[in-house]
Amino acid sequence: MLPTLSPVRTRAASAADAATIQELYQATPGYFEVISIPVPTVDEVRTDLATATNDPRRHVEIVLVEPERAAAGVGIDPVTGAAVVGYLDYKLDYPEAGDATVNLMLVRGDMQSHGIGRACAVDLEGRLKGRSRRLLASIYGENPRAKAFWESLGYRFAIDARPLLEWYAKRLA
Repeated sequence: MLPTLSPVRTRAASAADAATIQELYQATPGYFEVISIPVPTVDEVRTDLATATNDPRRHVEIVLVEPERAAAGVGIDPVTGAAVVGYLDYKLDYPEAGDATVNLMLVRGDMQSHGIGRACAVDLEGRLKGRSRRLLASIYGENPRAKAFWESLGYRFAIDARPLLEWYAKRLA
């Protein structure tokens, strides 16, 4: 049985990580069903990563745990030797100066409900304290699980951009 709290670390992602991230996407098809799009191809992921790399405000990261904390079959990152369990995409000074927005925090389907998302969010909040005054989380489509997740971390509804998007926000100390 997997532990219920998983310490995480992240490393910056680049276009060279497209296959790794696309494999993560394939292992989490439910997310793409919720937002009603097909799982992106490797080329689409590579293009998105290249775009992110060229935007100094945007940060894309691979979420990692020690291999012994991962489910069987989880890929190992060739750079760190850790298990690839998630992907984080956030932007600084968006939508306003002093804000940070999580565009996507995705945990592999077979690694969900083990505290990885929570640990990732808490880690990001800690890294942004003193840099950003609030952190927003964008929630695409009808995703009650994502809403409940962010609310459990103290985020509250902030911006209505329905039918496609809602943003939840939390002030950072």
